[in-house]
Order: sequence, then C-alpha cells, then structure tokens
Amino acid sequence: MKPFRIIVMICLIALTACGQTESNTSVFQYKGSFVGDNSAVINISRMVTTLETVDHFKLQTKQEPYGIELYYENDEPYAFNKIDKEVHQQSLYLYYLINNVDYISFIFNNQTIHTERDMYASDLTALNKIENINEQKVNNYLYDTYAP
Repeated sequence: MKPFRIIVMICLIALTACGQTESNTSVFQYKGSFVGDNSAVINISRMVTTLETVDHFKLQTKQEPYGIELYYENDEPYAFNKIDKEVHQQSLYLYYLINNVDYISFIFNNQTIHTERDMYASDLTALNKIENINEQKVNNYLYDTYAP
C-alpha cells in the first residue's frame, strides 16, 4: 500500500508542475527565436496581446520572406484604436524577439493589416539601446511612441 501512495504523490506533483502556466515567465526568454518555432511565436503573441487572445496563426517558413499571420475573430467588430494598439504592440515585440520574421499580417474578422520589419526599424534600434530591457520598458516605449 505504501508504494502505491508514493506513486500517487509523485504523479500529483508531476501533474501540478506540468499544469503551471508560463504567466510568471518573461516574454524575453524567446529573444533570438525564429519564425519556425511555433511555440515561441504563439507564446509571445499570447503574452503581449492587448485583446482577449489570438484565435489562431499561420507561419510562412518555406521560403523568404518569412512571416506570421495572426487571426483574431470576434462576434463584434474591433474598434480602430484597439486594432491600432494591438498591431503596434504585437509587431514591436515579435520583430524584436524573433530574428527572421520579415512581415506580420493581422486579420481582424477578415480585415487585414500588414506590417513589415522595415516599418519598425527605428523602434528596434531604440529598443536595442535600452539597458536591462523588460516588458515595462517596452510598454513605456510603446505608450510614449504610439499613444494618441
């Protein structure tokens, strides 16, 4: 009977550890990722979204240019200011953290917005100059740069 209890305890500990989310981890753990790393792409996207969540995504990894398509679906239309904030936040984080992403397409209820890495070149240069970068510093930069 004792070995059974020990096995049950070990299983419970293992299940508890597996069930922990990545909410306590930093998005910067994905710095240096590549477009082909689908878990990095979706985790970054989910960690930095300003909306409820990304419904699904597609990756263009077979040939250059490499890209990400993020799909958002909602019963109600998205307000322009919410779309604008989401596009800038996702773009800046994804371009900063993923080395080889050339473009990102955002599809909001069949409305598409397309960004390219070049559009964020000055932002990426500014972020690279920030010492001890973290989410708060990036979010402050986003607010100072893109808030209406």
